[in-house]
Amino acid sequence: MSARRTLLFVPGTRPERFAKALAAGADMVCVDLEDAVPPDSKADARAAAVPWLAEPSTGPERVVRINSLKTLDGLKDLTALAEASPVSGLVFLPKVDGADEPAIADAVLTEAGSGAGLIALIESVDGLENVHQIASAAPRLQMLMFGAVDLAAELGCDLADEPLLYARSRIVHAARRAGVNAMDVPAIDFRDMDALEKEARRAMSMGFDGKAVLHPDNVAVVNSVFSPTAEEAAFAKRVVELFEASETGLVVLDGKLIERPVIRKMEQVLASAAAAGLK
Repeated sequence: MSARRTLLFVPGTRPERFAKALAAGADMVCVDLEDAVPPDSKADARAAAVPWLAEPSTGPERVVRINSLKTLDGLKDLTALAEASPVSGLVFLPKVDGADEPAIADAVLTEAGSGAGLIALIESVDGLENVHQIASAAPRLQMLMFGAVDLAAELGCDLADEPLLYARSRIVHAARRAGVNAMDVPAIDFRDMDALEKEARRAMSMGFDGKAVLHPDNVAVVNSVFSPTAEEAAFAKRVVELFEASETGLVVLDGKLIERPVIRKMEQVLASAAAAGLK
């Protein structure tokens, strides 16, 4: 199990930045073909991103955010990825409104023999309404991401915590129910590190596994927030070891009963600890 604390975006129009992004310390690096790329540069960005995703890699997880499957560019993106048939990495679907979109992407990648996973971005009222179906629509879907800016605009609400509390909670609920990761939206004011840390801690407290970032300087802050302390990692190690040694599936530790549902959380703690370099 790999930690997914940070997802760093890099524009598809800047291939010279791909290597630098991979070296920034993020758990995931996403080359963006959608919002960061103007219409007349879509083809060039696609030509740079597709082989990058298909390259053998032992570093951070590689991700390509394609254009919406409801657009011609999105269909071209998916076709190009299918033809390249990457064995790993993730294809990031934006503006997902229903379960049909990840199901189509899954079918196309399966026919192509690709091992790439999927991420679905929930940023519309339809997407939020259908998020439970979206989360379980395709076997290769591994993550839901919350898109606050577009959703707030569609709802007509402020881009603030309280008006979007329900949306965040619903996305985390759907992710947990489907057994996939949940990633929070990047901080818009990426130069304010104190605000970034506050946002990250709030996302963690709500159950998100990580927070996307727009700038390499944000990676260390978010990684730190979503990394366990040495004491937390040691406790998780004890719990997992005791559980694995148990013949009944029940563990009593320090007078407290620990059952199977707790183990997944402890495994997530250990994955984050390993990514943070904790022994």
